[in-house]
Amino acid sequence: MNSYLNSNAIIWKSEYNISNFKIDKEHQKLFTIAREAMNVSKLKDDKEVKNKLKEIITKLFDYVGTHFSNEQKYMEEIDYPELGNHKILHKTMLDMLTTLISELNKLELADIEKLLFNFIEEYFIRHIVLEDKKIQLWNTSLEDLKKNFGWKEIYSVGNAEIDREHKKLFDIAQDAFIEVEESQRNAKIKEVLTELYTYMKTHFKHEEKFMQEINYPAIEEHKVLHHNIIEKINTFVKKLPTMNESLFEKELAKIIDIALVHHIIQEDRKIIAWSKSNL
Repeated sequence: MNSYLNSNAIIWKSEYNISNFKIDKEHQKLFTIAREAMNVSKLKDDKEVKNKLKEIITKLFDYVGTHFSNEQKYMEEIDYPELGNHKILHKTMLDMLTTLISELNKLELADIEKLLFNFIEEYFIRHIVLEDKKIQLWNTSLEDLKKNFGWKEIYSVGNAEIDREHKKLFDIAQDAFIEVEESQRNAKIKEVLTELYTYMKTHFKHEEKFMQEINYPAIEEHKVLHHNIIEKINTFVKKLPTMNESLFEKELAKIIDIALVHHIIQEDRKIIAWSKSNL
Protein backbone atom coordinates (compact mmCIF):
# COMPACT_ATOMS: atom_id res chain seq x y z
CA MET A 1 0.00 0.00 0.00
CA ASN A 2 2.89 2.34 0.58
CA SER A 3 3.32 2.71 -3.17
CA TYR A 4 0.18 4.86 -3.14
CA LEU A 5 -0.53 6.19 0.31
CA ASN A 6 2.29 7.80 2.22
CA SER A 7 2.50 9.98 5.31
CA ASN A 8 3.37 13.11 3.31
CA ALA A 9 0.19 12.80 1.26
CA ILE A 10 -2.25 13.10 4.16
CA ILE A 11 -0.58 15.06 6.93
CA TRP A 12 -2.63 18.04 8.11
CA LYS A 13 -0.73 21.31 7.66
CA SER A 14 -1.58 24.69 9.15
CA GLU A 15 -1.86 26.24 5.68
CA TYR A 16 -4.97 24.11 5.09
CA ASN A 17 -6.92 26.15 7.67
CA ILE A 18 -9.73 28.26 6.23
CA SER A 19 -10.20 30.28 9.45
CA ASN A 20 -13.48 28.67 10.45
CA PHE A 21 -13.00 26.60 13.62
CA LYS A 22 -15.79 24.07 12.97
CA ILE A 23 -14.88 23.46 9.32
CA ASP A 24 -11.16 23.24 10.09
CA LYS A 25 -11.80 20.68 12.87
CA GLU A 26 -13.91 18.61 10.48
CA HIS A 27 -11.16 18.74 7.84
CA GLN A 28 -8.67 17.51 10.45
CA LYS A 29 -11.03 14.68 11.40
CA LEU A 30 -11.21 13.65 7.74
CA PHE A 31 -7.40 13.56 7.61
CA THR A 32 -7.41 11.34 10.71
CA ILE A 33 -9.81 8.86 9.09
CA ALA A 34 -7.79 8.82 5.87
CA ARG A 35 -4.58 8.15 7.80
CA GLU A 36 -6.18 4.98 9.16
CA ALA A 37 -5.87 3.62 5.65
CA MET A 38 -2.09 3.92 5.90
CA ASN A 39 -2.02 1.58 8.89
CA VAL A 40 -3.83 -1.08 6.90
CA SER A 41 -0.59 -1.61 4.97
CA LYS A 42 0.85 -3.23 8.11
CA LEU A 43 -1.59 -6.11 7.77
CA LYS A 44 -0.20 -9.11 5.91
CA ASP A 45 -3.33 -10.86 4.70
CA ASP A 46 -4.92 -9.41 1.50
CA LYS A 47 -8.45 -10.40 2.56
CA GLU A 48 -7.94 -8.75 5.93
CA VAL A 49 -6.61 -5.60 4.23
CA LYS A 50 -9.59 -5.51 1.88
CA ASN A 51 -12.12 -5.88 4.70
CA LYS A 52 -10.41 -3.17 6.73
CA LEU A 53 -10.29 -0.82 3.75
CA LYS A 54 -14.00 -1.35 3.13
CA GLU A 55 -14.68 -0.43 6.76
CA ILE A 56 -12.54 2.73 6.55
CA ILE A 57 -13.98 3.85 3.20
CA THR A 58 -17.55 3.46 4.54
CA LYS A 59 -16.59 5.47 7.63
CA LEU A 60 -15.02 8.10 5.37
CA PHE A 61 -18.17 8.28 3.22
CA ASP A 62 -20.40 8.84 6.27
CA TYR A 63 -18.21 11.60 7.70
CA VAL A 64 -17.61 13.29 4.35
CA GLY A 65 -21.38 13.52 3.83
CA THR A 66 -21.85 15.12 7.25
CA HIS A 67 -18.99 17.55 6.65
CA PHE A 68 -20.25 18.60 3.21
CA SER A 69 -23.68 19.32 4.67
CA ASN A 70 -22.14 21.52 7.39
CA GLU A 71 -19.87 23.30 4.92
CA GLN A 72 -22.77 24.07 2.57
CA LYS A 73 -24.78 25.48 5.47
CA TYR A 74 -21.82 27.76 6.31
CA MET A 75 -21.57 28.92 2.67
CA GLU A 76 -25.29 29.76 2.71
CA GLU A 77 -24.84 31.79 5.91
CA ILE A 78 -22.13 33.98 4.34
CA ASP A 79 -23.92 34.23 0.94
CA TYR A 80 -21.00 32.58 -0.83
CA PRO A 81 -21.43 33.31 -4.57
CA GLU A 82 -19.95 30.01 -5.80
CA LEU A 83 -22.17 27.80 -3.62
CA GLY A 84 -23.82 26.10 -6.62
CA ASN A 85 -20.53 25.06 -8.18
CA HIS A 86 -19.17 23.97 -4.81
CA LYS A 87 -22.19 21.70 -4.27
CA ILE A 88 -21.49 20.05 -7.63
CA LEU A 89 -17.91 19.34 -6.51
CA HIS A 90 -19.22 17.80 -3.29
CA LYS A 91 -21.65 15.58 -5.20
CA THR A 92 -18.89 14.44 -7.57
CA MET A 93 -16.68 13.40 -4.66
CA LEU A 94 -19.50 11.57 -2.87
CA ASP A 95 -20.21 9.76 -6.14
CA MET A 96 -16.54 8.72 -6.30
CA LEU A 97 -16.78 7.14 -2.85
CA THR A 98 -20.16 5.53 -3.62
CA THR A 99 -18.70 3.91 -6.74
CA LEU A 100 -15.65 2.73 -4.84
CA ILE A 101 -17.77 1.15 -2.09
CA SER A 102 -20.08 -0.59 -4.62
CA GLU A 103 -17.15 -2.06 -6.56
CA LEU A 104 -14.96 -3.08 -3.61
CA ASN A 105 -15.68 -6.79 -3.90
CA LYS A 106 -14.88 -6.85 -7.63
CA LEU A 107 -11.63 -4.87 -7.44
CA GLU A 108 -8.12 -6.07 -6.82
CA LEU A 109 -6.48 -4.74 -3.68
CA ALA A 110 -4.03 -2.58 -5.66
CA ASP A 111 -6.92 -0.97 -7.56
CA ILE A 112 -8.78 -0.19 -4.31
CA GLU A 113 -5.66 1.42 -2.88
CA LYS A 114 -5.11 3.48 -6.02
CA LEU A 115 -8.72 4.71 -6.16
CA LEU A 116 -8.64 5.59 -2.48
CA PHE A 117 -5.40 7.53 -2.94
CA ASN A 118 -6.92 9.39 -5.92
CA PHE A 119 -9.85 10.43 -3.75
CA ILE A 120 -7.55 11.60 -0.95
CA GLU A 121 -5.43 13.52 -3.46
CA GLU A 122 -8.53 15.12 -5.00
CA TYR A 123 -10.41 15.94 -1.82
CA PHE A 124 -8.05 16.27 1.11
CA ILE A 125 -5.53 18.31 -0.79
CA ARG A 126 -6.93 19.89 -3.92
CA HIS A 127 -10.43 20.57 -2.61
CA ILE A 128 -9.37 22.00 0.74
CA VAL A 129 -6.48 24.10 -0.56
CA LEU A 130 -8.02 25.23 -3.83
CA GLU A 131 -11.79 25.33 -3.34
CA ASP A 132 -12.32 25.77 0.39
CA LYS A 133 -9.66 28.51 0.44
CA LYS A 134 -11.94 30.47 -1.92
CA ILE A 135 -14.58 30.45 0.81
CA GLN A 136 -12.04 31.91 3.23
CA LEU A 137 -11.07 34.66 0.79
CA TRP A 138 -14.71 35.57 0.18
CA ASN A 139 -15.33 35.89 3.92
CA THR A 140 -12.12 37.83 4.68
CA SER A 141 -12.02 41.62 4.67
CA LEU A 142 -9.68 43.36 2.26
CA GLU A 143 -7.85 44.88 5.23
CA ASP A 144 -7.17 41.44 6.71
CA LEU A 145 -6.14 40.08 3.31
CA LYS A 146 -3.54 42.82 2.97
CA LYS A 147 -2.31 42.25 6.53
CA ASN A 148 -1.85 38.49 6.11
CA PHE A 149 -0.71 38.45 2.50
CA GLY A 150 2.86 37.39 1.72
CA TRP A 151 5.41 34.62 1.91
CA LYS A 152 5.27 32.33 4.95
CA GLU A 153 7.90 29.80 6.00
CA ILE A 154 5.26 27.04 5.92
CA TYR A 155 5.32 27.44 2.11
CA SER A 156 8.93 26.24 1.98
CA VAL A 157 9.50 23.18 -0.21
CA GLY A 158 12.95 22.49 1.22
CA ASN A 159 14.98 23.66 -1.77
CA ALA A 160 16.80 26.96 -1.20
CA GLU A 161 16.75 28.20 -4.80
CA ILE A 162 13.10 27.32 -5.49
CA ASP A 163 12.06 28.79 -2.12
CA ARG A 164 13.95 32.01 -2.92
CA GLU A 165 12.14 32.38 -6.23
CA HIS A 166 8.75 31.63 -4.67
CA LYS A 167 9.40 34.29 -2.05
CA LYS A 168 10.32 36.77 -4.79
CA LEU A 169 6.95 36.13 -6.50
CA PHE A 170 5.13 37.01 -3.27
CA ASP A 171 7.28 40.11 -2.79
CA ILE A 172 6.42 41.33 -6.29
CA ALA A 173 2.68 40.72 -5.82
CA GLN A 174 2.73 42.45 -2.44
CA ASP A 175 3.80 45.68 -4.14
CA ALA A 176 0.33 45.85 -5.70
CA PHE A 177 -1.15 46.47 -2.25
CA ILE A 178 1.06 49.48 -1.47
CA GLU A 179 -1.00 52.66 -1.32
CA VAL A 180 -0.26 55.18 -4.10
CA GLU A 181 -1.99 58.31 -5.38
CA GLU A 182 -5.13 57.61 -7.40
CA SER A 183 -3.61 59.14 -10.55
CA GLN A 184 -0.71 56.66 -10.37
CA ARG A 185 -2.80 53.63 -9.39
CA ASN A 186 -3.35 52.05 -12.84
CA ALA A 187 0.26 52.58 -13.89
CA LYS A 188 1.45 50.98 -10.63
CA ILE A 189 -0.84 47.96 -11.07
CA LYS A 190 0.30 47.45 -14.66
CA GLU A 191 3.94 47.67 -13.57
CA VAL A 192 3.46 45.09 -10.81
CA LEU A 193 1.55 42.66 -13.00
CA THR A 194 4.11 42.93 -15.78
CA GLU A 195 6.93 42.20 -13.33
CA LEU A 196 4.97 39.32 -11.77
CA TYR A 197 4.19 37.81 -15.16
CA THR A 198 7.82 38.11 -16.33
CA TYR A 199 9.35 36.70 -13.17
CA MET A 200 6.80 33.89 -13.01
CA LYS A 201 7.81 32.76 -16.51
CA THR A 202 11.50 32.92 -15.51
CA HIS A 203 10.84 30.89 -12.36
CA PHE A 204 8.83 28.28 -14.24
CA LYS A 205 11.65 27.94 -16.78
CA HIS A 206 14.15 27.31 -13.95
CA GLU A 207 11.81 24.83 -12.30
CA GLU A 208 11.26 22.93 -15.55
CA LYS A 209 15.03 22.72 -16.12
CA PHE A 210 15.43 21.30 -12.60
CA MET A 211 12.68 18.72 -13.29
CA GLN A 212 14.52 17.64 -16.44
CA GLU A 213 17.80 17.30 -14.56
CA ILE A 214 16.27 14.95 -11.98
CA ASN A 215 14.14 13.08 -14.57
CA TYR A 216 10.94 14.00 -12.77
CA PRO A 217 8.28 11.60 -14.15
CA ALA A 218 5.37 14.10 -14.02
CA ILE A 219 7.20 16.92 -15.81
CA GLU A 220 4.70 17.24 -18.67
CA GLU A 221 1.73 17.44 -16.30
CA HIS A 222 3.61 20.04 -14.25
CA LYS A 223 4.29 22.12 -17.37
CA VAL A 224 0.54 22.21 -18.04
CA LEU A 225 -0.01 23.59 -14.52
CA HIS A 226 2.56 26.31 -15.23
CA HIS A 227 0.77 27.19 -18.46
CA ASN A 228 -2.57 27.40 -16.64
CA ILE A 229 -1.19 29.79 -14.01
CA ILE A 230 0.24 32.04 -16.72
CA GLU A 231 -3.16 32.00 -18.45
CA LYS A 232 -4.84 33.03 -15.17
CA ILE A 233 -2.57 36.07 -15.02
CA ASN A 234 -3.33 36.88 -18.67
CA THR A 235 -7.09 36.66 -18.09
CA PHE A 236 -6.76 38.80 -14.98
CA VAL A 237 -4.86 41.51 -16.87
CA LYS A 238 -7.56 41.59 -19.58
CA LYS A 239 -10.29 42.08 -16.95
CA LEU A 240 -8.31 44.78 -15.16
CA PRO A 241 -9.83 47.86 -16.88
CA THR A 242 -13.34 46.90 -15.73
CA MET A 243 -12.44 46.16 -12.10
CA ASN A 244 -12.79 48.54 -9.19
CA GLU A 245 -9.85 48.79 -6.79
CA SER A 246 -11.17 46.56 -4.01
CA LEU A 247 -12.24 43.83 -6.46
CA PHE A 248 -8.85 43.97 -8.15
CA GLU A 249 -7.02 43.51 -4.87
CA LYS A 250 -9.22 40.59 -3.80
CA GLU A 251 -8.82 38.93 -7.20
CA LEU A 252 -5.05 39.38 -7.09
CA ALA A 253 -4.94 37.87 -3.58
CA LYS A 254 -7.02 34.96 -4.88
CA ILE A 255 -4.67 34.32 -7.81
CA ILE A 256 -1.63 34.27 -5.53
CA ASP A 257 -3.22 32.52 -2.55
CA ILE A 258 -4.99 29.91 -4.68
CA ALA A 259 -2.99 29.40 -7.86
CA LEU A 260 0.50 29.99 -6.53
CA VAL A 261 0.18 28.75 -2.95
CA HIS A 262 -1.70 25.63 -4.04
CA HIS A 263 0.94 25.03 -6.68
CA ILE A 264 3.73 25.30 -4.09
CA ILE A 265 2.04 23.22 -1.41
CA GLN A 266 0.80 20.42 -3.59
CA GLU A 267 2.85 20.27 -6.77
CA ASP A 268 6.30 21.73 -6.12
CA ARG A 269 6.68 19.67 -2.95
CA LYS A 270 6.21 16.55 -5.10
CA ILE A 271 9.24 17.56 -7.17
CA ILE A 272 11.45 17.95 -4.11
CA ALA A 273 10.14 14.71 -2.57
CA TRP A 274 10.96 12.90 -5.83
CA SER A 275 14.40 14.47 -5.95
CA LYS A 276 15.24 13.47 -2.38
CA SER A 277 13.90 9.92 -2.77
CA ASN A 278 16.09 9.32 -5.83
CA LEU A 279 19.42 10.56 -4.45
